Amino acid sequence: MSIRNELRKILTIISDLTDNETNTTVKDIQIILEANRSSEEVDEFLNGLQSLEYIKVYKFKPADADYKLY
Repeated sequence: MSIRNELRKILTIISDLTDNETNTTVKDIQIILEANRSSEEVDEFLNGLQSLEYIKVYKFKPADADYKLY
């Protein structure tokens, strides 16, 4: 399955920030800053990656989320 370039970029950012460790999480703000995109765009990409089961979302508070590779 091929994924869009935007999704691939976000997945690469998560991979870089977690050093490819599946047990490591990263905050959404780190992804937004690294991607240099709006939070709405990044949220859309993260939702797409989650629906494809490339990432898992851990929400502790409504405004705070951690993302990790599967």
